[in-house]
Amino acid sequence: RKHARFLILEWLGHYKNYNYKTWELEVLSRRVSAWITNFDFLLAEKDKSFAEILLRNLFKQIKFLRTQTNNSYFALIGKKYGFEESSIKKIKILRALILSSMCFESQFDRYSYYIKILESELNKNFNIDGMHESKSPSTHLEILGDLVAIREAIFSKHLKSPSFLETIIKKGAHSLKFFRTPAGNLATFNGSKQETKFLIDKIISQADGQPRGRGPISLSKSGFEKIVCNGVMVIVDSSNNSKKNSSNAPHAIEINLGKNRFLGSCGTIYKQNKRWRKSLLSSSAHSSLILENTNPDKDDGSDTFVFSKRYQKNGSEIVFLRHEGYKKKFTATCSRTIEVNRTGKNIAILEEIQAYKLLKFDIRIHLNPKVKVSLSLDKNKALLILDGQGWDFGFQGNVKLLLEPSIFVEDNGEVKQTNQLILHGETLEERTEVLWGFTKN
Repeated sequence: RKHARFLILEWLGHYKNYNYKTWELEVLSRRVSAWITNFDFLLAEKDKSFAEILLRNLFKQIKFLRTQTNNSYFALIGKKYGFEESSIKKIKILRALILSSMCFESQFDRYSYYIKILESELNKNFNIDGMHESKSPSTHLEILGDLVAIREAIFSKHLKSPSFLETIIKKGAHSLKFFRTPAGNLATFNGSKQETKFLIDKIISQADGQPRGRGPISLSKSGFEKIVCNGVMVIVDSSNNSKKNSSNAPHAIEINLGKNRFLGSCGTIYKQNKRWRKSLLSSSAHSSLILENTNPDKDDGSDTFVFSKRYQKNGSEIVFLRHEGYKKKFTATCSRTIEVNRTGKNIAILEEIQAYKLLKFDIRIHLNPKVKVSLSLDKNKALLILDGQGWDFGFQGNVKLLLEPSIFVEDNGEVKQTNQLILHGETLEERTEVLWGFTKN
């Protein structure tokens, strides 16, 4: 406690007045929320001098935050930072405003006003599945954590939590469980972080009290499907995307074997500059099919742009997917059928390209850095070993198998070297099919 007070006083010695970095509204909002949340801890020793200094500067920061926050500012950060990052910033700001309005009688008249703004923002940011429109699991988690904190503060003041907030928290916790891997962290779609099991458990536990509860196997409105069969988990971006933040990598997959991530994307965009972020969000940085080394177009909202269905057949779980992301560029349609045997010993994926011109394509499979891989002498097969378990990789179709370097970016920004398998080919006919997959040794 003494150390915390010392740090606050030291900070106030440098930044008690406006500073463009430390008083940036999101940074200021995080600080205001932290100070308010830890009031009892900070003021437990009843040091009047410290309490006066803390409250005086806190009111100063709250006043600045209140005067600077308006619809124009929200529109400005929306343009400056894009949908996903601005969404995080707006909720952080609203959290601080709502907490400050409840904790100080002089501010309470603004409580209802800020709650209405929060409702408006959540209606823009979450879909009917309860999934954040960014389609990033870690962004979803961060915002859910802020909403839970707001609800806890409301309860602490013996107020009734708004029904819209209860609904979003309940649905948001349920949809978040979709992305939990057997190891307890998150699948890495759309630049998401993996996060820690501890943090995810904590937030879900606060949200619905069931951190290890079973989540859905389908988020159809968000554009995700999942197959779970005897130790194998496959999550796929079905590309039924939101209009706010469509993925660059339709049909991208992540496969987990037991508690180990087997393959997926090249990792998180966090702590990376714009060039890295753009690269890590591209189709080529995901385990997906790419035509002419370009990203497909975004979902245009037409009824035929994407299609997906799931079914069971001959003891297997199957998901069929189709998208028209390359239709305008190359008059091409791509489909991917994923089939996992219920024994968990076979994973098969059929790629189909319908095109009326000669196009080069790559099927990229980015491997976990822990996977050891080697090609056969004829380069028609590969052996992959993860956690002492071997898997045979094979394929059918007029393609060439390549083994090339890849990377995986950890949550802390560390770039780890790894490998990727590539099936390279050309659309020599109107309909091109490539079958590939893994068989457990």
